[in-house]
Amino acid sequence: MSEIKCIEFESVQSDVIADLLTIKHNEILSKWKEQKRVQEVLNHNNVNTDFFIKHFGSRVLDYFIGVLRKEQEAGHCPVIIVMLKFFSKHGFMLDEIYRICSGMRNTVVDVLIENDIHHSETLFKETIDLFDMNFSGVIKEYIEISNNISEKCSSKELLKSTISEVNLEEYFALENDDGKDSITFRTDDADDMIEYLNEILEYMSLAMINSNQNDINSVAKILHKTSNVLLHYSPYLDELAFSMKELSESMIVNTKLFMEVLTHSGDDMLKLFDAVVRDMDSYIQRFSVENIAMNNVHQIHAPTTLSIKQIITMFAPHEVQEGEMEFF
Repeated sequence: MSEIKCIEFESVQSDVIADLLTIKHNEILSKWKEQKRVQEVLNHNNVNTDFFIKHFGSRVLDYFIGVLRKEQEAGHCPVIIVMLKFFSKHGFMLDEIYRICSGMRNTVVDVLIENDIHHSETLFKETIDLFDMNFSGVIKEYIEISNNISEKCSSKELLKSTISEVNLEEYFALENDDGKDSITFRTDDADDMIEYLNEILEYMSLAMINSNQNDINSVAKILHKTSNVLLHYSPYLDELAFSMKELSESMIVNTKLFMEVLTHSGDDMLKLFDAVVRDMDSYIQRFSVENIAMNNVHQIHAPTTLSIKQIITMFAPHEVQEGEMEFF
């Protein structure tokens, strides 16, 4: 497998994460395989979901638990190599590998947040960094394997297919605004998101008044839940969902910086959050009756995505300036 920079956990609590993932092992696998994007990729390539989870998913998760326990070496997982060769044989595209892997990452992040691991910023960040470093290696390895096994694509073409350069218009080019693919927000999802959005402004106001980091963590968890709801409608709302998830994780990892900015520039930050909430409220009302599967839906959500990026820039500009799409 491609050489991957190993992460040495500064925290002695990595076993805490390993224990949690072990306890939640079956739940993680179940949520992973139930994700719509994962199912679509596997079905498109004629791979049985249960077969994938049993022979690859479960073993990959076991490997990462082993890395957390320092029983396995980061970046050297034989089952991942076998899995990637299997994917290559079945003709998986690079963006499909991304969807599979991001599905695992997002599921693990969900479990960490649901179990309040994010209160330990260092431990949370180290765990996420471990996944990101290893799975970015997965992408590089798949490029190498595909180059060796298949002559259908040149190395240059594969590199152009990396998820950071995937053009969302390719997704939407297959959809028409003629009603053939009519998708609207389900009532339950719309109601949940409206509730979440109201809570965001409430907790942000409390955070300004009380300077309480718990209120910030509550906002991050709400953003994460909202992102997961949006992913029910993949791929149409992916860009918006991922930017919201990025904000959530950035707030958790940089809580102290967020609080400092909120203290000194609270009004400016609240204006951006208010803009996001108002935009989202408008989208929920509109797409509860109109078709989400529109050719230009990503353009409609672009201003909101930009507002979210601006929020991140206020307290963690380094995460935006890197300009790299994380691979989970």
